Amino acid sequence: MGLAIQKQMIENHHERIVVGLGKTGLSVARHLYRQGEPFVMADTRDIPPGLNNFKKEFPQLRIFTGAFTEQLFAGVRQIIVSPGVDTRHPAIQTAVDQGADCIGDIELFANANEVPVVAVTGSNGKSTVVQLVTEMARASGLCAYAGGNIGTPVLDLLDKKDAQLFVLELSSFQLESTRSLQPRVSAVLNVSADHLDRHESLKRYARIKSRIYEHAGSSVVNQDDKLVMEMKTSGHVTHFGLGRPTDQGFGLVQRDTRSYLAQGNHCLLATDELKMQGESGILNALAALAIGDRMALSMQKMLSVLESFKGLPHRLSRVGDSHGVTWFNDSKGTNIGASVASLKSLGSNVILLAGGVFKGGDLAHFRTYVAHHAKHVILFGQDSDLLHRALNDAVQIHSADSMRDAVLKAQALSVAGDKVLLSPACASFDMYADYIERGTDFENCVRELVL
Repeated sequence: MGLAIQKQMIENHHERIVVGLGKTGLSVARHLYRQGEPFVMADTRDIPPGLNNFKKEFPQLRIFTGAFTEQLFAGVRQIIVSPGVDTRHPAIQTAVDQGADCIGDIELFANANEVPVVAVTGSNGKSTVVQLVTEMARASGLCAYAGGNIGTPVLDLLDKKDAQLFVLELSSFQLESTRSLQPRVSAVLNVSADHLDRHESLKRYARIKSRIYEHAGSSVVNQDDKLVMEMKTSGHVTHFGLGRPTDQGFGLVQRDTRSYLAQGNHCLLATDELKMQGESGILNALAALAIGDRMALSMQKMLSVLESFKGLPHRLSRVGDSHGVTWFNDSKGTNIGASVASLKSLGSNVILLAGGVFKGGDLAHFRTYVAHHAKHVILFGQDSDLLHRALNDAVQIHSADSMRDAVLKAQALSVAGDKVLLSPACASFDMYADYIERGTDFENCVRELVL
């Protein structure tokens, strides 16, 4: 980009830059355009995938592509970053040091929204809980919409004029640039090492997650998670966990030979009536009940939703059975915490398919659970060597060149009673567009080669 063009751009000191030409950036552009606010777009990529769409929808919009420089942001008063944009970029940090306000789409939404909000975050399970709460609210007669980190961008939700409730999934990247959101109910489901390549430490990552509680009317807290229990909450606090409930919190009660979801001492639903798998499914159900209770949703309707809810795709979903072997797709297991939860849910005799782009975390912790639950591990992807070193001698390790190769190896190694689990503990971007494409490839391979 020529310096003359940059100079021309920054002569207006009220300039606003929207960074990132993805789905979030497009929603921000549409929002600002409706508000009559001037802005320009920027993206570090020379030819961003969404560039042509932006030019068609906003033919007069100035779009700057390529490596960021300090000159690009000089004199800018507001930077609106997409979640995937690292705010530690030197050019952005220099602008912030010089007085620029750096926010994200959630902050814009918070200042424009008048509909009650439920906000959910956590390292794992947030998409499932958001979907559960949304369905529970609808079953209770509310016009509820879900959005945020996955699905509809929050600013697009503002078009829903009939909305009575927004249920938002918020990532650490979104919370990092949010300060004004005032949810009726906020929940942190859990915290395990994730995105440490960006957040640098687990302590900082947890601190960012805790921002969801700052202005909450009620706080829903996982009493089994030490890092969540240490967070400062606001408003009425409701606990959930796998232990016996405290006060009017949510947990498990044993009656005869069955385990029940319970509120206080009141049994609600036997856990064997849930279609969601394992401990993670139970915790997600308890979290959704705690959130719904604080929103005064019908308990009867909430339990009815739990009885029929099968879980979301690519989250420990059962693909099928063949010759006594069950195949599970947990492609959404993109970090160690998620994969450990899935291993625990399946118990023993697991053949684990893992690998991809490692995002940081405690590999010794991962090794412990792999050694306890898995009989074989099949590794693939960019950081398979790193995982191989971490798991060495803990379990029999095999390498695969592709998903097809991994499935064939798993089929050859498995015997009746085994469970083959795709739960990569890594991001997918070395081989796939996202975890959905990875999980779909796995399921296609299993159906073609095994079932």
